[in-house]
Amino acid sequence: MLRLNAVHLAVCLLPLALAGCGEPADHDDPRIRPPLVRVATVERAEVGSRAFTGVVVARTQSDLGFRVAGKVLERRVETGQSVKRGQLLLRLDPADLALQAQSQQRAVDAARARAKKAAKDLARYRGLVASGAISAAEFDQINAAAEAARADLSAAQAQANVAQNATGYAGLLADADGVVVETLAEPGQVVSAGQVVIRLARAGQREARVQLPETLRPAVGSEALATRYGSESQPVTATLRLLSDAADATTRTFEARYVLNGALANAPLGSTVTLRIGNDQAPGQVLAVPLASVYDPGNGPGVWRIASRPATVSWQPVTVLGLDDETARVTGPLEARRADRRPWAPIFCTRARRCVWRNDASIMPPGASHERRAF
Repeated sequence: MLRLNAVHLAVCLLPLALAGCGEPADHDDPRIRPPLVRVATVERAEVGSRAFTGVVVARTQSDLGFRVAGKVLERRVETGQSVKRGQLLLRLDPADLALQAQSQQRAVDAARARAKKAAKDLARYRGLVASGAISAAEFDQINAAAEAARADLSAAQAQANVAQNATGYAGLLADADGVVVETLAEPGQVVSAGQVVIRLARAGQREARVQLPETLRPAVGSEALATRYGSESQPVTATLRLLSDAADATTRTFEARYVLNGALANAPLGSTVTLRIGNDQAPGQVLAVPLASVYDPGNGPGVWRIASRPATVSWQPVTVLGLDDETARVTGPLEARRADRRPWAPIFCTRARRCVWRNDASIMPPGASHERRAF
């Protein structure tokens, strides 16, 4: 009896199942409906800049020192003072230098006397060797002694000239027009030859010395905006002249030299300047797109580009420069549209690149009557 009831139930349900197979599919099923997406206008991105603090320096700075050792007698310049080429900066005590020159001159007199005696001996022995009174070997010794005396005289004269020149090195002169940026010797101090006693910044165009991090390496010749600290004047351009290829061992930063132009071309040495260094990309080349529009299928990031006439969708590879909270900064074969032109939004796209769009910016179901389809 139980088996018979089961057979009757199956027979009763079969017509219902067969009737359901003939019904058309529901085209409004959200599971098979194309996804709803929004279209955004590509805009130019604001090129970001970073500010760094630098110091105004001269392009050429000379470390000056005496060519001889001695005791500093007087210092005639102060730090920050402007000097002219040939101006006396410091002076050593010339007493010891004068004594050395006098000593070398006496050595020259002694060498000249020996050379004179050797020359007379050579003249006498030349006659004796001709008469056979002395041997040729003895004459050769006299001749060699005379030549040695003449050589000693030349050496003594050269040493005397060096000592005489040293007396002129007692005064340290400026080798160019400029500004004294540091004095490292005081009267009464004993200094050695070559020791730095004055740092002189040569006159000329000023530069800004700044330390840049490893993540920022602008191209040589690129420009930045420079502003002097505490000044209300407009920023001036500064051109990158030099970027070090070796990082500082302590700070791991790279020294950069920017040539200052305009009002800062003659800025005071040591003053503080602020440099604003922008991205290497030109402002028109960096574009802003919604963060969610960037997609990477595995072979590089890109975005879907919508063309309204005719309605097509194309894949455009882009290069991502940076990410913000809601937008991505990219470069690629895209063009920024004018702000007063509104895009078609929202848009429905299928894999066959068939799109449905409407003019209203609000989201509505795809069955709305004012939608238009493009195939």
